[in-house]
Amino acid sequence: MEVGSVVKIRFKRFFKEQRLWIFIGKVMESNNNWLKIYGKGILFNCGKTNPIDIDDEARTLYCPMGSINYIRLLPDDFDLTDIKTLRKDNRWYVEIEGHPNTSLGEGL
Repeated sequence: MEVGSVVKIRFKRFFKEQRLWIFIGKVMESNNNWLKIYGKGILFNCGKTNPIDIDDEARTLYCPMGSINYIRLLPDDFDLTDIKTLRKDNRWYVEIEGHPNTSLGEGL
């Protein structure tokens, strides 16, 4: 993973009832075992009226590669200070201006 890349990380869920956790941020360091990322976390609670909970403040996170489900590269100009979500049908997305939106998950 290139240092300076903006990414969306979806973490693995180890049991069905576990909430979906996503982290969007800029890669500060990486190696074969860890990523150091500066950004914001997003918790997705399907079934709630407003299922999206975005961190108020950015933070640094060290995440082990073994806990990552997948990584999506986002545009370098993505604004981490103003993450906007939208809903289409039964699916929630993060808006990415000028690029395809990225999915958060499904929920009513």
